Formats: sequence, structure tokens, C-alpha cells
Amino acid sequence: MEKKKILVVEDEFITATSLKACLEGIGCTVVSTVDTGEQAVKAAEELKPDLILMDIILNGEMSGITAANIIQQQYDIPVIYFTGQSDEATLNRALESGEPFGYIVKPFEEKNLKSNIMLALYKHSMDLRLKASEELYRTIAELSEDGIFIITNNYSVAYVNASAARIINREPAAIINQPFSDFVPEEMSWQIRSVIDEVRATNKSTRMLQEFTSGDRKFWLDTRFIPLAPVDDSRWQVMMVIRDITDQVILEEEMAREGIIQLEKNMEQFQVLNDQIRNPVQVIMGLTLLEKGPYTEKILEQAEMIDNLVSKLDKGWIDSEKVRNFLMYHHRHGVEIGKKN
Repeated sequence: MEKKKILVVEDEFITATSLKACLEGIGCTVVSTVDTGEQAVKAAEELKPDLILMDIILNGEMSGITAANIIQQQYDIPVIYFTGQSDEATLNRALESGEPFGYIVKPFEEKNLKSNIMLALYKHSMDLRLKASEELYRTIAELSEDGIFIITNNYSVAYVNASAARIINREPAAIINQPFSDFVPEEMSWQIRSVIDEVRATNKSTRMLQEFTSGDRKFWLDTRFIPLAPVDDSRWQVMMVIRDITDQVILEEEMAREGIIQLEKNMEQFQVLNDQIRNPVQVIMGLTLLEKGPYTEKILEQAEMIDNLVSKLDKGWIDSEKVRNFLMYHHRHGVEIGKKN
């Protein structure tokens, strides 16, 4: 085992001495031995041990349980309780006070002591990794421009990031633990609830596009629903990732509207070219055939080239009509634009 720094908090001199010798024998460094809760808190701050062995009953006014709570909250140092009391009431007091990393009953055995220390240090390292990971993902979520909600099994909000709070125009603190239905229109609330139930039942992600009106403004939201691994069936959660696509939708509709206008102008020009070019070309070709001369073949060749060009314009008209119909169908406008007086 890697040499670790241990703080011993024990008010019995013989036990403390024996414990120190045993710890050094298994490769640990005892940074200090103190006998009160107050001294334990001070030593934790100054010495920054890797782990603390804490007797529950100590000299002074502060108990080992109280000292352990202060140390874990302020310095995040793992604590193993070390006590001669093995009754259920004492054990419950220790467990209810927080989350101890171990519980050793006197008299101790070296093998038991070593295994408890190794397990406590490993658990603490895993907790640190988890906290770092949670902090990283929380930071990413807070910086995200997408709105993020985490909805619980009773449809209340367990988490909301800053972007999501802006979407519904509330402070995050006013949203947490409140029913999601309090912040969205009733019809949308039922739609969202239905999708959440579906995600929970299938355990599969899904997506929903929504349009709604707030005041005199229309909004479009693209929402992904992602199931989160539940601790048990009564504590399942669904993450909603909401992207405001209002600007994108408005831009696409404006581009489609402008596209239809331009297409109809092009179609009108194609028709004009057809009428004003093809008819005179046909006349020229007819007259040339009636009065053949030295340039007849050349004139017919050029006239055919013009006729082929007009045919291509006809094809452009047909293609434009297809595109126009597509835009009108999918974007629901263009009828008035294309209407002729």
C-alpha cells in the first residue's frame, strides 16, 4: 500500500500508541495523534491527512461524530470511526450523521485495520472522480446555449441550466423542485408529459418539434428527450435538451418566400422568351425555306440553335414549377405570391 498520511483521534493513550505502531507497521505515516474533536478539526486543516481514524467518544465538548462532520464538509477528508462501542444505537448515530468511510470496533486487528483503510481510500478516490466528473458536466451544461431540464418521476424539475431558465423567463432557484407544468402552456405540458412517459416505457431517446405562441411572438423548439439510468423504478429521470430554432425557422421561411417570388419571376420571363423568340424564329425558318439562297443553310443552322435554347428555357420553366410547388407545400405560403390579377 502506498504510504498514506493518517491522523489518529483517540483519547486513550495506550490505544493511541498501539494504533500508531500498527499503522506504521502496515506502511502508513501517522502525522499526529490528538484526543479532542476541536484538536482534530484544527489538525485536519493544518496537516491535510489522507485519512482520519476517529474515536466517537472523546475528551472535550465536541464528539468524534461532530468533528468528523465538520472535517468532511470543510476539508473533504475521509473518516473511519474507531470505537469500543458496538451497540446498534452508536452505529446508527454514526450512520445518520453523514457517510463514514468505515467503522472499526475495538479491539482491532491489523488485517481488519489495513483492509478498512484501503477500502476507505479507494472509495474516497472514486468519490473525488465522480465529483470532478459531475462538476465538469455541470459546467458544460451551464455554458450550453441549449436549454437543459432534468425531470423526475413526478414530473418536477430536478435540474435546470441557465439557458433553460431564460427560455421560460424564470430564475433557476424558482424552477427547481417545482412541477414542470407550472412553466409551460397546458397543451404543451401534456404533450411533453406524454413523450416523457413514452421515453420511460421504451428507455429510448426521442425528439419533438414544437411551435407555440407567447404574447405576440411565435417560437419553435427542437427538444430531445433522453432517459437517464434510474437508481430504482421510483427514481427515474428524463433529460430534456431544448434548442430554440425560432431564428432558423424564420430564416428558412423567409428564404422560401423569397425563393418562390424569384421563381415566379423567372417563370414569367421564361414564358415571355418563349412567345417573343420562338414565334419569330419559326417565321424566319419558314421564309428561308421558301426563298432559298446562298445563306439558307447557315440561317437554318442558327435558327435551330436558337430553337434549342428556347427548349432549354422551357425545361427551366418546368423545373421552376416543380420547385415552386414543393416550397408552397412544405412552407405553406406562396399562393398569394403566385396569384395573378
